[in-house]
Amino acid sequence: MDSKEGKSEMQKDAAATSKDTAARKRKKRASRIGKKAEEASVRKTVKETRRRAPILYESTYPVFEEHRHEFNKWWMEDWGDLIGSMEQKTAIPSVRFTDVASGMAYVDTAATLQPFEVKISPKENSGLTWPLHVYGYVAARDLVDYKRNIIFEREKDNCQIITDEFPYLALTGPARAVVLLDPVYFEIDLKVKGIGQSEDQDLIFIASSFTNPFPDESALFKRTFKGKISTVELTFGQISKSVEAAVSMQVVHGSWPDGFRGCFAAKTASINDLTIGLLVIGDNGLTLADDGTIKLQRHVVCAEITNGEYLEVSVGAYGVGGQRFDGTLYFTPQERGRLNGALHVGTCEIEVTVTWSLIMSF
Repeated sequence: MDSKEGKSEMQKDAAATSKDTAARKRKKRASRIGKKAEEASVRKTVKETRRRAPILYESTYPVFEEHRHEFNKWWMEDWGDLIGSMEQKTAIPSVRFTDVASGMAYVDTAATLQPFEVKISPKENSGLTWPLHVYGYVAARDLVDYKRNIIFEREKDNCQIITDEFPYLALTGPARAVVLLDPVYFEIDLKVKGIGQSEDQDLIFIASSFTNPFPDESALFKRTFKGKISTVELTFGQISKSVEAAVSMQVVHGSWPDGFRGCFAAKTASINDLTIGLLVIGDNGLTLADDGTIKLQRHVVCAEITNGEYLEVSVGAYGVGGQRFDGTLYFTPQERGRLNGALHVGTCEIEVTVTWSLIMSF
């Protein structure tokens, strides 16, 4: 969106795509709705049939401050009556069709986007020094409801401190599957909190569209955005023929071992070299609800439902003296329903539930 011409092209693309998608969907019925995969299974090992990791497609874009005003104005002109304001967040819940067999034409598997990493790098001579106290948001807007689907969000009084050693944002979303109805828009507005008497600074604002280049295959993308004082690298996957999954965990026996750190993560077979961080466990151990439910940082992931694919959910925990526990579960993707399995960290038994759903894609 570097000019009025770019804005016009985006408007034409969005309008044309919306009409074309509607026409295609009217002709297509979700013939498999109401059925589950033939072999509903949870395993602790899988036959190694993984394909090679998908090719990483990289591209770089300049960022201009005027994009903020152009994007906001254009989006409200086109979709303001539907969303009310630019600050509105998606209210569509995840896994809506787990317990119902909807006959709607627009509910099926879908191409989706899976965010993996957002990396921040200050530019030389920017005046920024590590560590950075970052706040703001990263969101995706799809043509399902045109609202912000939050991937990262922090307020000024709850900044994330990022360092040169680990310059990645702690992602918390998306709240539901990001459906790849062409195009999807990434909206990023990040600021740096001033230290002492220093004033806060705008770190970067990005409004960038993404169009599905390979509709029938999963792929990996890295987009680098170069602003005046910082560079942001956004890494995400395109997951074809996917279903939506919501991961939940509950301690059902024992307790997390004292002094152990660790993490829970998910991984899809179609993009097997990057993980989706579900929770990082620090010195304070697990944060639990009264019923033992673990308060995950992220819970929505997507996975291909084609033969041989799976969703991998794992735990890695380590304590004093080099003691370590690792466990992995492999869930066969389903069109709807739930699958359960157990992970163990010492005497702590954790029940993992993956809730599956087809996706309303228009």
